[in-house]
Amino acid sequence: MKSEAAQILGILDQVIALVQAGPQDLSWQSRYADEAELVGDLTDHSELIRRGDLSRLPDLKFLFVVTGPLCEIAASSGWLDTYTVLGNRFDRLHERLA
Repeated sequence: MKSEAAQILGILDQVIALVQAGPQDLSWQSRYADEAELVGDLTDHSELIRRGDLSRLPDLKFLFVVTGPLCEIAASSGWLDTYTVLGNRFDRLHERLA
């Protein structure tokens, strides 16, 4: 079985792929000015976790909360169902790491 951190990396990879797959509606959130900033932030989180640095896990948790930035983007961009599955998986993994 993959570690929790490796599974979170898998979730981040899926979210990044979703964001890069098509235009995203960022109008309902205020954290990201554009898609490049969003992808850059998610990639930064991913790179830190790959190095074993979980110090920004609380910030990542905020991104995944219901009505958080990722939820708002997913809802307005048409991938809310997928986001919900990924977000629920993230929550379970985060609880094990916390």
